[in-house]
Amino acid sequence: MNKKIRRMRVKHETTYTYEHDIRYAIQRFYLTPRANKKVQVLNWEVRANFELSSQTDFFGNTMHLLVVNKPCRKISISVFGLIDISSHIDKSSKRGKSKFSFDEVSTILFKRPTHLTLANEEIQSVARRVYNKKTQQQSLLELAEVIEKRIVYSKGVTGVRTTAVDAWQRGAGVCQDHAHVMLAACRSQGLSARYVSGYLHGGTSASEATHAWVEVWIGKWLGIDVTHKKVVDNNFLSLAVGKDYLSVSPVRGVRNGGGEERMSVNVAVTG
Repeated sequence: MNKKIRRMRVKHETTYTYEHDIRYAIQRFYLTPRANKKVQVLNWEVRANFELSSQTDFFGNTMHLLVVNKPCRKISISVFGLIDISSHIDKSSKRGKSKFSFDEVSTILFKRPTHLTLANEEIQSVARRVYNKKTQQQSLLELAEVIEKRIVYSKGVTGVRTTAVDAWQRGAGVCQDHAHVMLAACRSQGLSARYVSGYLHGGTSASEATHAWVEVWIGKWLGIDVTHKKVVDNNFLSLAVGKDYLSVSPVRGVRNGGGEERMSVNVAVTG
């Protein structure tokens, strides 16, 4: 099989500056590629101005923790990476009668909606009308088109705690809102669907290098980018999967002290 390779260079810098000294802070972040057959990590470094620890969570994501335990007015996190991603074609695997993969076992965990991914009657009605078990991939793409048409890509209209219903009713949002509504629609039909956080190479004006999409279980995980109404290909690099944005947000934390916070983010994803 001829595999096309996408080489991806990532530079992602996040800096927090504070008006006063922080007394204590803890940051949790998911900024390391998920291991799979398509991804070859040639180099990947995560750096910070405080000591980092890492662990693998239940879903196979690499999670870093940063703890600030002395006064400071700045936290900086930097990622530098070089990745090769193949356009691997996932053929139907021959499964044993009594053996199941972790993905198959974990699918039940992604059937239940969260606060951010509850569907109202209108979202449920659209999902029932569009989704067809006989043409799963095609109907899921059609569902993505309906959602993208309803929710116009617009920055600054929604926030990290905006629910799927809120975004649907506003008719505007960003990629995470597209993903949340897609999750709500899929889960309302009994499908297992999970939120994916990652990077997108060659993003258009309707997205940035940091991106979000969904994966729906149809006997394998099918990645669908609602914002661009397409099946995920080797332009996408997955960092973490979870139930919604808040469960696997790239960087999230709490702090004590510091006063006003300013955050600057610089992301570049190139070939």
